Amino acid sequence: MAFRSTLKRLGAVILGAGLVLVTALPAAADKPKVEPYEGADERGMGIYLQRGEELLDGNDREDGKQAFYAGLLGLRLTNGSERETAKAYCVELPTPLEDGAPLEEVPWGEHPNPDTQFKEKAAKVNWVLQNSYPALPADKALELYGIDEAKNSILIAATQAAVWHFSDGVTLRKDDSTAEDENIGDSNVDELVYKIYEYLTTKAEDLAEPKPTLSIEPGELTGEVGGKIGPFTIATTATEAVLTADLPAGVTLVDKDGQPLAVADEGALGAAATVNVAEVWVKVDEGVEPGEVEFTVNASAKLRSGRLFVSVDKNKKTQSLIIATSENFPVAAKAKAKWVEGTVVTTTTEATPTTTTTTTTTTAPVTTTTAPAAGGGNDDLANTGASIFVPLLIGLGLLGAGAGALLFLRRKRAA
Repeated sequence: MAFRSTLKRLGAVILGAGLVLVTALPAAADKPKVEPYEGADERGMGIYLQRGEELLDGNDREDGKQAFYAGLLGLRLTNGSERETAKAYCVELPTPLEDGAPLEEVPWGEHPNPDTQFKEKAAKVNWVLQNSYPALPADKALELYGIDEAKNSILIAATQAAVWHFSDGVTLRKDDSTAEDENIGDSNVDELVYKIYEYLTTKAEDLAEPKPTLSIEPGELTGEVGGKIGPFTIATTATEAVLTADLPAGVTLVDKDGQPLAVADEGALGAAATVNVAEVWVKVDEGVEPGEVEFTVNASAKLRSGRLFVSVDKNKKTQSLIIATSENFPVAAKAKAKWVEGTVVTTTTEATPTTTTTTTTTTAPVTTTTAPAAGGGNDDLANTGASIFVPLLIGLGLLGAGAGALLFLRRKRAA
């Protein structure tokens, strides 16, 4: 008997390693919006870069020289009435950051420039970020470099120069390193910038890629009616995530043992969790017509320093950025489960002679085993000390957060 095609809407919560249902559903949420925000920019300075012995032509020409402006780029994300900011460094010379060009969070290996050194040197770029300003407070950074006094603009310029050294294969000119002509204490600005740059480039080690802010792996799985499709592995740096889906009758969300989610009170949403990875399966009852369901997971997650952002439009060239500060941001990701008819056996009887012919109709072999998310498995997942989940399953129409990673828009040219 076929099930009715009407949809049912469920709410589910993951508490620690367990799954439960809730009847209380959160209010609708707008799709997060990220845009350029000069109010979060932090001033750097012009620096002179070389490739070999050749002095490169930079964006800013100060005193008739060819300087690249090296500063921190401000970003602002708006989600309803909430606003957050972050800062980033450039990892793509000499490409400008185009006005209104949206960016998306991707693994290091998806840097769009085929000639970049970033893919090979990204682990060293990450080390530079974690051992410099603003990931380190200015006073801690100066102590690390053995410097008594320096402006933040000096720290920023030196860090950007070190990042470009690994991402684009350039070097900071040792003599006359900057477009500045100023002394800080007993040292010249040029000397300070070069000292920090030299420390960062000579001490740099390989530091593994930080985990994605939010991911669902794999993005799509296919199974058979009457079976269980999964696992969908959800990993995030968030302490709470909301998962939305419209489920047809006869389709349920279950745990690894195939057990339906139990009902919980609204207060369960605040329960403590202990992991930041969870697995969800889709159980499709016999008699359900072939179909599919799409999941959207939304979270306010930790956008970690070292994550790469590139142009959403692969045909539109714009500067790639790497996050310099770890901040909480609303994020979203999608996955889809499809189900098809299983093996069907039919018998055909002919009049004379009497024989039986068996015709078997099968779908392509289906695997519901997922490979680990890019960057490693659960053992090396960044542990925030509280787990994801409180993912909620709610009506897809209730959250307008959309799919995929964050979009970053930048309207001014950056180094």
